[in-house]
Amino acid sequence: MINNKKQPNILILGASGGVAQAFLQILNADRDLFGKIILLDKVNTVTHSEFINHKKIDYIFLNKAFSTENIYGLLSEIKIQHEISIVLDMTDQDTLPTLKASDDLGLSYLNCSVNYEAPTMETFVADIEFFSQRFNHATHILSLGMNPGIADHLLKKGILEHGIPKEFTEVEYETGIPKKDPGMPFVMWSKLQFLTEAVWDPSGYCNETGQYLETNQPAIYNLTETREFIEPIKTLDTYPLGMIVPHDEIISFAHQLEIPGKFIYALHPLSQNRLIELANKKGYSKVSEEDIFFADNISTPLLGSDLITFWLSYEDKKVCYYVDVEHQHIKGTSATLFMVAVGVLSGLLTFITKPPLENSTYLAADLDTDIYLENVKKNMNIRCIEC
Repeated sequence: MINNKKQPNILILGASGGVAQAFLQILNADRDLFGKIILLDKVNTVTHSEFINHKKIDYIFLNKAFSTENIYGLLSEIKIQHEISIVLDMTDQDTLPTLKASDDLGLSYLNCSVNYEAPTMETFVADIEFFSQRFNHATHILSLGMNPGIADHLLKKGILEHGIPKEFTEVEYETGIPKKDPGMPFVMWSKLQFLTEAVWDPSGYCNETGQYLETNQPAIYNLTETREFIEPIKTLDTYPLGMIVPHDEIISFAHQLEIPGKFIYALHPLSQNRLIELANKKGYSKVSEEDIFFADNISTPLLGSDLITFWLSYEDKKVCYYVDVEHQHIKGTSATLFMVAVGVLSGLLTFITKPPLENSTYLAADLDTDIYLENVKKNMNIRCIEC
């Protein structure tokens, strides 16, 4: 491939993971916007995937592991050899070491979610402000996936079209279930991130002034009704209880707008009940990744869908933006990972089209909303209802 200088060369970390492989599956139409694509992972399954157009993507795979100790040297070596300018982190490893190494080398760092060992989400706003001040030798964008990325821009779209709401609520209902019952709790995305948000860490939400409030129990024990949010979209025989989970986009927007907000996440009832039973038996802090089944929709085909809604409440109405993707309509990955990949690709395309003007660390919400959502619509329908 002849590399045009206007086409950035990209390094993708965690290339054999679920998000990265879903991303590579939908990259075909936009492949010519990039120069070299370097894939890196300690495990090589990506080069054997039957769902990726390997010839079209035209990548170089590096079978290497990275850690806190070697990440700077590894990025430096790849920068020199392949002239990369963007590091795209698709892993669930700690964000800070790779962000710091990228910044020190003048490389732009983008990821699908922020992962760091903070004892509480109460410091999230302050932490992001620190990142923006500390890491400013290049332009970095954090949390490009479905939640927060796409969710961020659905809220911004709602505010642009209807004004600032009195409050907002994000509700996700993952109805996916394996065709063959694994006999244990099952999830369709990172087991580590799921356990951190739903089982190990405290639950939380934002109050009427936008301040984040933490509870003294994990989200699996902090349940709430979902009928009012799901029924206008889907008619079901029963509506699940959802877990109140702390989420980046809720905390940052509630703080900025000084209004209440919360995120409600409901699993398939079978999986959720099993998870609660497991936590009761072992103690929630002792539930491990080995206790959870990852349903990939490849070796384990899935039924159901992933519904994500964003509700904005006003004095005289409620407005909802939502996406609903059936697992059976997606090949080679789950609907959940597909939506994350759409968010990452949309953010990346927006970043190379219209990046922020100053070197700093930004959230996905800081990207241009019109461009971002136009890129989302290439792969996914966004719907809106008013009640």
